[in-house]
Amino acid sequence: MKVMLNGQEVELAIAPEGVDISAGADRLYVRTSTGTQSALVVKHRGQTLISLGGRTYTIEPVQTSRGKTGSAASGKFTSPMPGLIVDVLVSQGETVVKGTKLLVLEAMKTQQPILAPFDGVVAELSVEKGQQVKEGAPLVRLEPTKSDEVSDS
Repeated sequence: MKVMLNGQEVELAIAPEGVDISAGADRLYVRTSTGTQSALVVKHRGQTLISLGGRTYTIEPVQTSRGKTGSAASGKFTSPMPGLIVDVLVSQGETVVKGTKLLVLEAMKTQQPILAPFDGVVAELSVEKGQQVKEGAPLVRLEPTKSDEVSDS
């Protein structure tokens, strides 16, 4: 899954073998063969701030530009990793406005909301609450309303 880490786009990978990551209310615990480290986690205005080892890391979703290739730009969303659909907040055929929360995917004990990138109509809804999904599985597809069509340029 790609995210912005301190302003730079990076690929966020699953923990390597031998590393166990667990979450508390406001902490992440990283256990390795050499010991356990604790990181403070705060979510604020679409960002996740993590304080670990005296440094603070800012993680936020990658913003894709409208009209370029990508799930947000096209309105086609697929699962970035295996996970559980913990909430579906729209139904097929429903009209939504930009920023509407469509569904919530939970992966690695982290909830990731899927938001409408533009005003549109839910053309396809491929999941339901409680469903397990694989990486790349289709989740939802939006079609823009006439007044907010995605341009090809």
